[in-house]
Amino acid sequence: MNIFHLDCTTGFGGQESDHLSEALGFLAEGHRYILGTRKGTPLDQRARKEVPTVSMPLSGNMDIVSLRQIRQILLAEKIDVLVTTSYIDSWLGPLAAYSLRKFRPFVVRQRHLFNPPKNLFPYRRMCDRLVVVSDALRLYFLEKGLPFWHVTTIHRGVPELDRRPSAERDGSPCLPDLPAGPMILQVGIFQRDKGQHLALDVFKKLVQKRNDLSLVFVGDGPLLSEVQARADRMFDPDVRRRIVFSGYQDPRPYLRRASVVLQPSLREALGLSILEALAEGLPVVAFRVGGIPEILNHLPPGRGILVQPWNTEAFARAVLEVLGKNIPREPIDHKTVFSRKACVRKTLAFYQDGIEKLRSGSLHKNPYETIGGRADPMFRHDQKSEENA
Repeated sequence: MNIFHLDCTTGFGGQESDHLSEALGFLAEGHRYILGTRKGTPLDQRARKEVPTVSMPLSGNMDIVSLRQIRQILLAEKIDVLVTTSYIDSWLGPLAAYSLRKFRPFVVRQRHLFNPPKNLFPYRRMCDRLVVVSDALRLYFLEKGLPFWHVTTIHRGVPELDRRPSAERDGSPCLPDLPAGPMILQVGIFQRDKGQHLALDVFKKLVQKRNDLSLVFVGDGPLLSEVQARADRMFDPDVRRRIVFSGYQDPRPYLRRASVVLQPSLREALGLSILEALAEGLPVVAFRVGGIPEILNHLPPGRGILVQPWNTEAFARAVLEVLGKNIPREPIDHKTVFSRKACVRKTLAFYQDGIEKLRSGSLHKNPYETIGGRADPMFRHDQKSEENA
């Protein structure tokens, strides 16, 4: 299968990491997978090192250069599925695809974010199907009136982890010097919804109970300097030295060193960093928002504690509870639900079904509608015309 995936985003977080992971998963299964990225972005720079990548301006909805480039790729590569992600590429991509008429690919819009979209038109009319990463996000779009067969949930997955000791792994990242004692970790891009400011509030309460803890942030983003300044104001120098901002790094060595992972996000469609933590056997404390409960519902009890949003007092108590239990590391096997292979397998089956429906002309029909009508299975097909005669 030939897949072309567009993403015009300028940052690099869980969404962009997932695009790379999905591309690698499909390539490993022998499929053709091309990423179309905005030139010079972090995703563009990293994708070029790992997967087939095409850079383009993607500067706006009237970017004729990118529109022509997308159309040429769809034809030259005989693309079966076009995947779009963000607003600009979700406009240019479908325009290029629909211009091919009967030779067009199956058009899919992915949605990783729980932020309310400004306009639902691209989700209704500029794609054949909408794929979301959690049932909570799917419910949001159903409540907005999108047909239930138009929106599909495919949970994201993490790659199979290397279980060998660190010394045996080729190119295993080295961990910088960190404060001694139990380490509390948060991984994620520094945005308002991710709640790094609340993690500081939680840590303020924790150090009143225990003075051996450290807090490490792994990630970058627009609010990094603001959160750093807030930490400087909140803590005295001795405690401030136990708060580390590592920037954008491979989170794996930090996960192996940490005692517990925090996820104080106030809006989260799923939470890729939670999957990575659980795969390493780490307990997680998170706010009960979005699709996060869907992850823990698939796992044995005790792997995570959910707290009501904004309740930093309860959050701190949950962290102390986890640290007090000294839970042994038991990596969670994600082979059935949250593995990259499972995600690729489900996505491939979904694409194949969509292509078949596109070719048969049944793409926009309710697949569960009976001939006589959904409400009355005994309703005759010609009854309505007879009644109107």
